[in-house]
Amino acid sequence: MINSKFMRIISVLGIIAVLTLQYFWLRNAYGMVERDIMEKSKVCLKEAMEEEIFQRSDESKLNIKVQSEVTLKPGAKIIEVKKINQRSDLFLVFQDVLVTMGKPISVKKINKIFQNKISKSLDFMPKYTLRILDDTKIVKKYSKHFNEIDGNKIHLNFCSTQSIELILTSPISSVITKARYIFAISLLLVLLIGIILIFQFLNMVRDKDFTAYIKDFSRITVHEMRTPVNSIYMLTSRIMSKEPMDEQRIENYHKESLNLCSKLLLSFDNLLLIAKSEKSKILVQKSQVDLKILLEKIADKYRNNYFLHKTVQITTNYESEDCKAYLDTDLIENTVINLIENAIKYSNESVVISINCSVANKHILLKIKDNGLGIPKNHLKNIFHLFTRGSMKDYKQIKGFGIGLYYVQKVVKAHQGKVSVNSEVGMGSEFVIDIPNRFL
Repeated sequence: MINSKFMRIISVLGIIAVLTLQYFWLRNAYGMVERDIMEKSKVCLKEAMEEEIFQRSDESKLNIKVQSEVTLKPGAKIIEVKKINQRSDLFLVFQDVLVTMGKPISVKKINKIFQNKISKSLDFMPKYTLRILDDTKIVKKYSKHFNEIDGNKIHLNFCSTQSIELILTSPISSVITKARYIFAISLLLVLLIGIILIFQFLNMVRDKDFTAYIKDFSRITVHEMRTPVNSIYMLTSRIMSKEPMDEQRIENYHKESLNLCSKLLLSFDNLLLIAKSEKSKILVQKSQVDLKILLEKIADKYRNNYFLHKTVQITTNYESEDCKAYLDTDLIENTVINLIENAIKYSNESVVISINCSVANKHILLKIKDNGLGIPKNHLKNIFHLFTRGSMKDYKQIKGFGIGLYYVQKVVKAHQGKVSVNSEVGMGSEFVIDIPNRFL
């Protein structure tokens, strides 16, 4: 069975092939339109030169008549037409005669006639320059290109010693103007295909990163979950054993087991909420809650030294007398616990945490500050990403999943709020949560 990775590779190769074909098609289309413009310019320039000849012949009172080479029936009238033969030798003879009579070619007249004809032929006026080459050496130099199209140049003889040169000065803009609709649609298709290609590439990279995340996460999860479960098993075994122990030690074992169970439950809650939020929005069930009661309940847990290996001091401050708020109690409680757990983990032996709360102007403002290790400034923008942890040496010695702050951000965003952090290495961190205080 063909897997998704193989299909994506085939899709990418197919898109690249289509882009390549589109490129060659655009290049050929450009060449065809450019040749068409040059051919029409050549025809219009020839016609302009012919009309200018007759204007000069009229001014010089030179009667030019060209008889059509046809066999006439007896009694038929000869029709005289004011049109010269297209053969170059006859054309050059007329030009030489007029020049000898003191009637040189007028570039202005040719240019005016040419503009009228080319604008009707192309439906727009291309940018060009028109000049006379009257140096015999120059004429000889370009002789092999006379009456031909040379790139974006056209050379036409009009007498034995002079020629006229037309140069298309902006061929690209002229071609785009001529075939603007074709090129616009083609470019849109190229852009669309290019965007699809980019998305396919990003999906492949994302899948690769996600696979790596799953492997790392599975490894970390098994390791991190096994450690507390094993510790709980050992503590429970000691309590259940017949080994003589004093009441204080038994109580410490109980507290340590409760502490480990609490951490496991919090980790499970984080994982479940993150897994759910990846597929759908977090369902927030708001109710009225007194933040003073909620925050004191959380703080008392740590004041009672459930975290047995460090000295924890937590202070609370309420800037508003009435701290009634409309929140999802469970989600906010887990959010605050996550921030406190992080503050304790990423700190020295003596931990000082301050919680500041204010409810005013239809906003709930929570500030949780600690005296921990701090976060480098170049890491602040990534700390709320999934599975992201600090790269400091002290951080690597601390166990964790890298999902706590990601959980915090998810919950705050689900409440239509925002979370920010101010931190300095060695001075601690302060997390600021701002949530609108409303029913909906």
